Amino acid sequence: MTSRLLRLLAMLFAFSLIAAACADDSDDDGAADDAPAVTAADDADDMADDDMADDADDMADDSADDMADDDMADDDMADDDMADDDMADDDMAAIDRTGEVIKVGYVNNEGAAFSLPEFRTGGEVAIQFINDTGGINGAMIETEVCLSDGTPESAINCANQLIEADVVLAYMGIEVASEAAINLWVEAGIPYISSHAWGVTEQNSPGSVILHSPAGAYAVGPAKTFADLGIDHIAVILEDTPAGNAFMDATSNPIMAHHGIEWEGILVDPAAPDWTAAIATAQAAGVDGVWGQLTEPGCIGMVGAAAASGYDKPVFAGSCSFYIPILGAAAIGTYTQSDVYFPSTAASAPPEIQAQIAEYVELMTAAGYEDHIEGFAVAPYSAWRAMEIILERIEGPMTAEAVLHAFKNAGETPGWFGPNHRCGEAPWPAESSACKSEIAVWQIAERDDGTIGRVLVGDGFFDAFQHSGF
Repeated sequence: MTSRLLRLLAMLFAFSLIAAACADDSDDDGAADDAPAVTAADDADDMADDDMADDADDMADDSADDMADDDMADDDMADDDMADDDMADDDMAAIDRTGEVIKVGYVNNEGAAFSLPEFRTGGEVAIQFINDTGGINGAMIETEVCLSDGTPESAINCANQLIEADVVLAYMGIEVASEAAINLWVEAGIPYISSHAWGVTEQNSPGSVILHSPAGAYAVGPAKTFADLGIDHIAVILEDTPAGNAFMDATSNPIMAHHGIEWEGILVDPAAPDWTAAIATAQAAGVDGVWGQLTEPGCIGMVGAAAASGYDKPVFAGSCSFYIPILGAAAIGTYTQSDVYFPSTAASAPPEIQAQIAEYVELMTAAGYEDHIEGFAVAPYSAWRAMEIILERIEGPMTAEAVLHAFKNAGETPGWFGPNHRCGEAPWPAESSACKSEIAVWQIAERDDGTIGRVLVGDGFFDAFQHSGF
């Protein structure tokens, strides 16, 4: 299992910083979103709240009157309540979609050379649960699945196939060749939705919705952490790729400058990295900390080399996870980050998220996907449960245009495994398709139960954009 994941994850950084966006989707415990449509339910709640306030005032005035007036007021209140109930029931009936089918496209990279079914299984389990519990106001979600092998030709083929199938939205589990097909989706008017941005264009496309935090947020975590530790001189170790260098120059450099941090860039050959030499170069530069903006195999190599050399200053392993169970005690003291909670970190989550994580674990287990629970499946599962809330607000015909409008005007909606979404509000303006900008930093430690895993740093999730300097 580990060797397969390492081989696959080694490809991800070159495709628009997947390591920054989602490498965190497997956790540490080896042991252990025309005017926005408003729902009838919201209208009914608001009316009920207004009536309760009016009734309370009436009751206060009645206390100075005689008993007959009280009785009349009580009768009026009862009549008002009955009328309100009837209005709420009438409004709810307006979004009854019983008998409808919502056809959605689901693209995922699964092929001989590149295969991550976890990005499909998590979404399928969420969709099945939504259907089993009443669907979208009674409508059943029907998925048209297209498996892409990660090549541009395959991405284009899936787009053409699903556009021809007349889906109302396209959900990308993972599509690392999204740049080749994104314009096809946009030109067809079909919303492109995913947990993370797999290419550059969808980060700002008016036709795309990215439910999780943007790539830029993952530069704030290390910069803020080092600044909080009083460190102002670090080494940044990264694999020598065009995407990695562009990310450091355009995003990370200004963020670190905002935090008063100077950095020494250390490039490694992604085909034949020498991690011992990279750590030795950092030590020779006299830095007081190291940040690795790396793929999962890169984090394993960097953290392992730092431990072997006796390097005892803070090491921030990007948003990596697999190094923790693989290196065990050698990972203790290092830092990593995420934009959601995972089952093994559920104890740090608010009670409602703990309950949602427990439900996820139960559903994934029942579906036979126990080995995906701590993996990438959390991304599509949490995305679809958040999407459910937004889709239920659409009152008219469930068209592609209506779906995109609903997401782009959703405002603040509940997150599922993490902070709330703010789709359409561009919480990270430079990546305007993103629905949130929060991040959490974790330090690896031996926990109270004796396992080695993540412990939340500080107050937990924070708005990365507010600490970016942008």
